[in-house]
Amino acid sequence: MLRIALIVALVAAIFLAFNVLSVRQLLRIHPRRKRLILAVAIGCNLMWLCLPILNARTDLSRFLRATLGPPWFAWTVFAILYSFVIAATLFIWLLFARRHPFAEFARWPSRVFITIVIAGGLVGMYQALVPLRVERVPIVINTLPPHLDGFRIALLGDLHVGLFTRSSRLTKIFATTESLNADAVVIAGDLVDDDPYFVPKLLAGTQSLSPSRPLVAVLGNHEMYGDPYGVIAALRNSRIRLLVNEGADMRGVWFAGVSDYAGTRALAPDLNAALARRPPNAFPIVIAHQPKGFADARERHLPLTLCAHTHGGQFGFRPLRWSLAGVFLPFHMGLYERGDSQLYVNTGTGYWLLPFRLGMTPEITLIELHRAPR
Repeated sequence: MLRIALIVALVAAIFLAFNVLSVRQLLRIHPRRKRLILAVAIGCNLMWLCLPILNARTDLSRFLRATLGPPWFAWTVFAILYSFVIAATLFIWLLFARRHPFAEFARWPSRVFITIVIAGGLVGMYQALVPLRVERVPIVINTLPPHLDGFRIALLGDLHVGLFTRSSRLTKIFATTESLNADAVVIAGDLVDDDPYFVPKLLAGTQSLSPSRPLVAVLGNHEMYGDPYGVIAALRNSRIRLLVNEGADMRGVWFAGVSDYAGTRALAPDLNAALARRPPNAFPIVIAHQPKGFADARERHLPLTLCAHTHGGQFGFRPLRWSLAGVFLPFHMGLYERGDSQLYVNTGTGYWLLPFRLGMTPEITLIELHRAPR
């Protein structure tokens, strides 16, 4: 507990420093907008006061998390970026423009940055809430049995079903998935936004799938942060077959679902357990929420791993295969091949906390397996 308290205190101190710097410079550069700046800064930081009860899983905590969380996160990102913009502007001012007051010199760079942020925020919100991208990915596997040539998997991930998730949006996601006519549907973790309270809303959305369509899922880190056993209990005997360090045989494919890497003790990931009951002729495919699972699959020379988790950073440029998540993670979007093993990372079908996905529209992946030509 002491370690967690120290980490929270350190993070709060860093965010406080960016807040103070940003607000002071905004007031200095845009003095006529003082009331607006203070109102936005105070309103967007109210969530700090609610941190002790955010994970209480009550109606009040769910409402506060859903309403105060997005502006808090948006403001925090803005404050960090604005601080760097002001630091760069100050550097230029010191080199070339000291004959003008800094506040006057920085006014236009500040206005341009704020305008870009507002415009990008609106576009990113639209891309998070409206479009739905179907990514069609053929994967060639040397060891694929002949009868599985053409086997199709619809891969979803990071739905993060929460208080403000629209039922119509879930219906659209699963109706689009059904239209792909896949042999199996996989949800690679982060099914709900921490709280098992939202599992019924998720299950209602799956009604757009044909009852005969196999649907499996694994736990994600957000299930672990909330109440993983509550999620497991809520999904027991439901439309979604949840695989927690266990496997399922579907038409000759053994889906080995591992628990998330945020899990501990009984919920720690165990790929050996997920493979233990695999029939000798069943073709293995590993499902893990985090791309960390690819390392375990490679050690065992397993041919294919399906993951999600990264969201593509909710900001990126697909044609260049660049995403914000790639700054921090080696496997962040798309298909990777290492030796005789391959990994596909879905960039997320929903969003986390802030409805913003600029350049990383929500993704449903249709994977089609093929044998390598002789």
